[in-house]
Amino acid sequence: MADVFLAVDTGGTSAKAAAFNGDGRLVALRSVDVGTRHGDNGWVERSPDALWRHAAAAIRDLTTTEIDPERVAAVACTGFGNGVFLVDADGRGVRDGIVSVDHRAQPIVDALERDGEHSAIEAITGQRLWGGQTLMQLVWLARHEPEAMQRARWALCCKDFVRMQLTGEAATDPTDASGGGLLNLERGAYDPALFESLRIPEVFDRLPPIRDNSSLAGAVTRAAAAETGLIEGTPVATAMMDVGACVVGSGVVSGATLTMIAGTWSINALETTGPVTGRPPILNMLHRDRQCRLLADGSPTSASNLSWYLGNATHGAIDPQRANALVAASPARARRCHFLPFVNGPAPRRGAFVGLVNADDQGSMLRAIYEGVAFQHRRHAEAVLGHVATEHPSSIRLAGGASKSLAWAQIFADVTGLPVSVADGEELGALGAAVTAAVALGRHPDIETAAKAMCRTARTVHPDPNLRDFYEARYRDFLRLDQKLAGLFEETGQPDT
Repeated sequence: MADVFLAVDTGGTSAKAAAFNGDGRLVALRSVDVGTRHGDNGWVERSPDALWRHAAAAIRDLTTTEIDPERVAAVACTGFGNGVFLVDADGRGVRDGIVSVDHRAQPIVDALERDGEHSAIEAITGQRLWGGQTLMQLVWLARHEPEAMQRARWALCCKDFVRMQLTGEAATDPTDASGGGLLNLERGAYDPALFESLRIPEVFDRLPPIRDNSSLAGAVTRAAAAETGLIEGTPVATAMMDVGACVVGSGVVSGATLTMIAGTWSINALETTGPVTGRPPILNMLHRDRQCRLLADGSPTSASNLSWYLGNATHGAIDPQRANALVAASPARARRCHFLPFVNGPAPRRGAFVGLVNADDQGSMLRAIYEGVAFQHRRHAEAVLGHVATEHPSSIRLAGGASKSLAWAQIFADVTGLPVSVADGEELGALGAAVTAAVALGRHPDIETAAKAMCRTARTVHPDPNLRDFYEARYRDFLRLDQKLAGLFEETGQPDT
């Protein structure tokens, strides 16, 4: 009996195959590390062949050891947004894929902003230009590697490349197409005038067809079945970018709840159906079968700061459980240092402990890390809310590594002043993809209904009203320190690493 949905999630470091039952419970999980090449010049690339081999290996491991492939009702793919994989008509890479953290196109963005041309482009796409954006990377490729563009039939995002290996068909969804800056957002469609204005008209014909998130985008081919152990003909859903999938997998399907994903990146997302004011955010995606838009802002400033500290500063002597205990035992109102959570950038910012005194100890420094991460999430959340002034979420849904810590969840609540519900489960992006597969097969009428049936929360913590003024003042201190130190690091001209 076909009773599970298989989600393939290709993220920054691994390819995962996760099987969920109809209730959204994780049944089995396999993960294979995926190699990524970081060049000295800042280029970040991934071999398409290796990416597919690793994804296929994760699926095959699952179908041969834990899940009878006859049980798989449908497959859905998700993965990191932006970046680009150029492939030929058969889905073979014509060059290595460019990952979204690659910023080779940033000088193009800088020139467009300097010349004042960015405003017209952003007015069409609804997205702020940035170096890792699919649109800007395509401009770079068209200018610097025209021969690769000539050989390419399709320009695909990560999940779409993997899906094409499964189905033999090229397609994308509204989240990746809009989130990558490829659409006229108001029309919800590709606009040849956009590519002509950037002097890359040849790119327009290389954009894949757009299908709704909960539609079927093909079926597993005989060749893919042989590589993965799946049954030939198994339906494959279109699904969505990992940011949108993680929001859905967290069970958030309204603008009443702000999603904070605290992993390597600080990702802060809000659904909206209203107008977006001011300069667009980095992500302003068509979401949930175009029922709304998902606005998101973030930076690589979240829970990975703790991983750095535990691994590099304590050399593993303190594990996450011990860190949580030390933070819980460290008084919230006690005098302590600040931590600026920029160990991984973005430049010119750098991580720093500021204001250390002899009263500081391991517990207070760890609490400062937890607070610094929560402060940065709040800053990004306020940036998102600034675009939709009429909407005021009444709660936060916390996902990612930080959500596993009760002490950290409490700090998020105290820093933001809002109740924080922790999403149940760890593979939330994969779960969000599985939700779209359930809808594609007709098990649920829409994504909202499916998410309510398949996603749940583990616990809720409430802000301590006695700490409201304390954390408001501490947050303002954090912002002032960051502003001053960012300028200092910029003046020193330290190379980005």
